[in-house]
Amino acid sequence: MKRFVCLLALIPSLVFAVTPERILPKTLVIKPVTWYAAQKQAWATEAKSGNTQAWFNYYTAAVFAQSSRADLAQILQGMSIAIPNTYEYWLAKGWYDAFNKEAHDALQKAYTLNPEQPDGYGLMQLYSEFTLDESNRKKFSKGLYSKGQVSPALLNYSYNVLMSLEPNAVLITEGEGTTTPLFVLQDALQVRTDVVVLNLEMLNHADYVQRKFAQAGLNPIEANASVTSKSSWVCSQLPIANQHKKFYYALTVGRDNIQSLKEYLYVVGLASVHSATSINNVSLIKDNLEKKFMLDYLQVNFNGEMDSDAGRAFSSNYLLPMILLYEAYQQEGQLEKAKNLRTIMEKVAADTGKKEMIAHYLDATVVETIPYFPFAMDVKSWEDDFRPVSGLIYAGNTEVTNAQYNRFLEYLQINKLTDLHERYKFDFSRYEEPALAFMTNYALPRTGTKKNRYFNHYPAVNISYEAALAYCEWLTEQYNHAPERKYKKVKFRLPSVDEWQIAAAGIKNPTGWKLNEQEVEVRITPKGQEFDKNPELKKVLLNDPEIQYPWFRYFGLRNSPINNKGCYLGNFKSEPCDCPGYKGNKPLNNDGFAAMSPTKSYFPNDIGLYDVVGNVAEMINEKGKACGGSWNHPPAESTIKSINTYTNPDAAVGFRVFMEIIEK
Repeated sequence: MKRFVCLLALIPSLVFAVTPERILPKTLVIKPVTWYAAQKQAWATEAKSGNTQAWFNYYTAAVFAQSSRADLAQILQGMSIAIPNTYEYWLAKGWYDAFNKEAHDALQKAYTLNPEQPDGYGLMQLYSEFTLDESNRKKFSKGLYSKGQVSPALLNYSYNVLMSLEPNAVLITEGEGTTTPLFVLQDALQVRTDVVVLNLEMLNHADYVQRKFAQAGLNPIEANASVTSKSSWVCSQLPIANQHKKFYYALTVGRDNIQSLKEYLYVVGLASVHSATSINNVSLIKDNLEKKFMLDYLQVNFNGEMDSDAGRAFSSNYLLPMILLYEAYQQEGQLEKAKNLRTIMEKVAADTGKKEMIAHYLDATVVETIPYFPFAMDVKSWEDDFRPVSGLIYAGNTEVTNAQYNRFLEYLQINKLTDLHERYKFDFSRYEEPALAFMTNYALPRTGTKKNRYFNHYPAVNISYEAALAYCEWLTEQYNHAPERKYKKVKFRLPSVDEWQIAAAGIKNPTGWKLNEQEVEVRITPKGQEFDKNPELKKVLLNDPEIQYPWFRYFGLRNSPINNKGCYLGNFKSEPCDCPGYKGNKPLNNDGFAAMSPTKSYFPNDIGLYDVVGNVAEMINEKGKACGGSWNHPPAESTIKSINTYTNPDAAVGFRVFMEIIEK
């Protein structure tokens, strides 16, 4: 079969061309970066005809595909030759030049050539805000609204953002797609005109800051040439310099820009409020969601919007405040309200690709809760063991070890939770001697020494799915009660299959949660020279069936479990190999281990996760399914795309804990 796939790859006639589609503004539609990248290539071909719309679609696709500044300049240069002095050329130039005099002149020329064409209204609205031209901002905001350039769902979402704020607040936003609809609501529909909206991109321009702050009654902040991120510095200093104002940060603001503020931010709806003192943010969430928000559009698609609708794309941000409110309803015994909110949460999760995640969370809230008692734990070491995957999702750098799981069992014993201990202890019911003696010894809690660490750092196995869930619940409670914790509230849990695969592939800053939609850069080198210092760099999609292992960036090894020296790169059910071994001796069982191996025995993937393939298969949030293969699976069944099955606790199945930050 593999030969057949390779053969197809060599036949150019079988490569299907992408049909060019009109690139709509992100106030209407938001699609994956990979889609825009494919459209960029398709429109590049179309633009050769000299069609003005083809050129503009080409440029727009390139912007949304996050092309480099140099690439955009090259496309603009091509437009200046092929379609000079056209509406499309001047609009693209105004977009490229951003907030400067050249941008203003270019946008004015575009508008003069075609004042009824709404493609440029969004840019003109933002530039009018930049120049504090209130009349023009209103004109273009009304034009965007009347010509349907902002999706109804996005207007609903943006309305709820504004309704999250107290009167006369300041709202920090980031990106055109989340700022433009706020101005439309204020200018065209007179919604929350008391709110000052500050766009982070504009705050990078000193002249705008000076004029805007004077207009809004804000005190200036001191410049700091030593900071690496101006946006982050502005976000952190604004509340300090303006304690007479309440500052809110939209949930769409990038994490890096508010990292230094996290201990002062409280989610109150679709924005977080800055407060130097602790506040009851759940009561504010309740007031906003119950009395102020318009939520009907989340349950009924009144306008027939597609999944890629801009408003639908942001809907997942509702899940964070809804989770906090859902927990409050349950604790207060308001079960009918909890039930109704759950219906909305499940609909939002299904519409935004988070169905598995929220289902796991909601189901976990109704299982038997492990009573909380204080227990000495090193919280800092827990935090250090997690690596960022995407957004607020982190993954443990190793599979849960015997030492870690035995701490959980110790907790149950110390607190006389005998029934729970019996339910969640290691399950050896399927073993007979001599295997029983080995597995009992393997799982036994022992104090390690320098000479003998026993099996403490081996992965915990022979654990039921329910036991893994219970461990995660216990870990969550212990962490959220720890006074020295870094985050206010987290949830430890098993991952969905999509989350696990993205983490296993080690993709930094993934564009979504579907592995096959990811585009990554790989190293192309001659066979046997995978670590050559001067490789050819190429971007590929992970839907390539030849890409099997987390070391795929060394493209020559993408489907090989062994390296160029003939040594296994993971703990598999392996066949004889030509590895020279250690100190001249061939390792036992080809990969060095007859069964499980200590965690961190092999190199980590690009985000720092060990043993994502091989060693033990890792449970996901679907009972009976595990990913990544194990010491008892052949390499072909131990890949980043492998989904293995199990029916009972097994010596080849363990689990890796993921951490979701609920509140920073």
